[in-house]
Amino acid sequence: MPPKVSVLVPSYNHGRYLTERIESIMTQTYTNFDLIVIDDHSSDTSHVVISELKLRHRFEYLRNTHNSGTPFAAWEKICNLATGEYIWICESDDVAAPNFLEKAVASFSNEPDAVLFYSGSNIVDEDSKIIGHTDSYFHDIWKDHRWDKDFVANGSSELLDFQLRGQTVPNMSSALFKAGAFRKSCRPFLKRLRLTGDWLFVGEVMKLGRVIYCHEALNNFRKHEVTSRVRVKSARSQAEFIVTKYRLFRNSGQSVAAFAPLMGPDVIRFLYEPASWWEVAKALCKVSWIDTCGFFALIFLSTIKSRSLIGKFKERYRHARALKNI
Repeated sequence: MPPKVSVLVPSYNHGRYLTERIESIMTQTYTNFDLIVIDDHSSDTSHVVISELKLRHRFEYLRNTHNSGTPFAAWEKICNLATGEYIWICESDDVAAPNFLEKAVASFSNEPDAVLFYSGSNIVDEDSKIIGHTDSYFHDIWKDHRWDKDFVANGSSELLDFQLRGQTVPNMSSALFKAGAFRKSCRPFLKRLRLTGDWLFVGEVMKLGRVIYCHEALNNFRKHEVTSRVRVKSARSQAEFIVTKYRLFRNSGQSVAAFAPLMGPDVIRFLYEPASWWEVAKALCKVSWIDTCGFFALIFLSTIKSRSLIGKFKERYRHARALKNI
């Protein structure tokens, strides 16, 4: 028997997209999978749509009686419910190419030490019209063309060279994980994060094995006008970014001295954000006071070893204050 895949659709208020989403899973050319749909107490038509789809297709449907407040609660459930060798997280508003699983599972069979496969994606709007490709994300954000072709990389190197600086997997629907690596990396702490949990999670997975990238667009990633990042206050956004980068740095095995240069550009960028340092500090403590203490201790020790950064920070700080006073 070919290896089994456990598929999760974590659903919340995406009723208008669920038919297209679930149909794209049920019509995969690779058929050895089971599907679990977990609705996080949606307030739209999601329950009706899923119930109707369940009459046509065979899958398990769980509906929360209260909203969990985080998609990672569903991830935690799939760790216990999954019976497959691989786990596929299908965001409820995305759409898969018919051969996504076929390509992904075949790639794993050629790379037995791999723990993560991910592919390129078309970017679609709210009406499913293609408006771009994730190539633009890699070119614009990363200034790198390595994602223009397929590759296999050592996960620890991928974490150190790329994932530490930002999320290299643009969306979870384009990724397939070894179930064992998924369970080890899906820790309860993720439920404290609203924006950066997937970034931290992927970094944890990378420590456990090799990474496969397929340039072919095997997924359609939906871009909305109002994203979750817009809905989250600046202070909270910065706090999650700081905690995530701090945790990834600890996992990368670099020396203390490397932390301040790594965080330098981000600290400068934060100066121009609307939130005050005090608001960010309070948000940090809400996310994790232990990580907050660790971050400030590490940034202090690292800055001592990189004194030249202090002068640059002071100059940018004066510039940011001047702009805010205009």
